[in-house]
Amino acid sequence: MPRPSSKDSGDRKVSIIRLIYLYLISAITFIVFLIGAISLVNLGLEVFVFDIDDDYYRYEPYASCEHLVAAPVVVGEVTGEKNMGQAYEDCMTKQKAIEEKKESRWISESHARDLSIGIAQVLVALPLWLFHWKTIERDRKKRKIRGRAK
Repeated sequence: MPRPSSKDSGDRKVSIIRLIYLYLISAITFIVFLIGAISLVNLGLEVFVFDIDDDYYRYEPYASCEHLVAAPVVVGEVTGEKNMGQAYEDCMTKQKAIEEKKESRWISESHARDLSIGIAQVLVALPLWLFHWKTIERDRKKRKIRGRAK
């Protein structure tokens, strides 16, 4: 039985390193693909099925109206003059409308960001995974054919 030459053992090492590389990259890209797909499914369920509004964002920062509470109430004798209580209510109404608009914008931007990240992960990872996996399959078939030929 002939001894394997040093060239054969070198080719075998390169082949093993190549196979490890292909499996490693294939695993990583498949995981990234799964994360992207899960993100897209999660976003779809949040928006279209369960209609979740991300309540954790809500807070009540109406500090800009607090100066109206601390001021003394002025009741004027002139008709049409508002007292400070009414001014505070008006300020609170305006502030609440501003905060609701900010919140709505934040939620839509958040959904758009999640959607773009999920799509990018799927579109980048899927072709990379398919390429590496097909290379692994092609190499496996070549090894089977070489094994039968010997």
